[in-house]
Amino acid sequence: MTEEQRVFLVIRCTSCERHFGNLRNDKTFTCPGCGKSGEHPIVGRAKDSGDLKQKVSLANVPPELRDEMKRKIKTDDYQDYQEDSASAPALLKLLSNLVDENGKLNIIAVQNELNRRGIVLPDAQELIDMAESQGLLMRDTSTEWEWLE
Repeated sequence: MTEEQRVFLVIRCTSCERHFGNLRNDKTFTCPGCGKSGEHPIVGRAKDSGDLKQKVSLANVPPELRDEMKRKIKTDDYQDYQEDSASAPALLKLLSNLVDENGKLNIIAVQNELNRRGIVLPDAQELIDMAESQGLLMRDTSTEWEWLE
């Protein structure tokens, strides 16, 4: 990994509902469409700038026209992550299943499992931070946590 690995994000404006892309993982974003600045939800991630462009374009197409648009641009299926999020119990079970025989949890294993299941939000660090704040995990090293439950 490079020091400044680029993160390609698909973001939905809370005001105008249009999607846009960003390369920074900030807490607040400014919508280029309506200009509203604030905490807009991250609804997807892309592997590179070309993928980001396609995902943002497809996200801004009305759902009833997406199939036709997908055929024309030949891209991966767009999923609207607004309603596609894992429940808290499912995320807790995911974490508990990744604990090794020494009671340790590794952030790379968590991110790999989230990717495998197609869960975009929360990412591994956000999920671990939530579990840590709830007293389920205790930091052991910069990449490992101890399961406390």
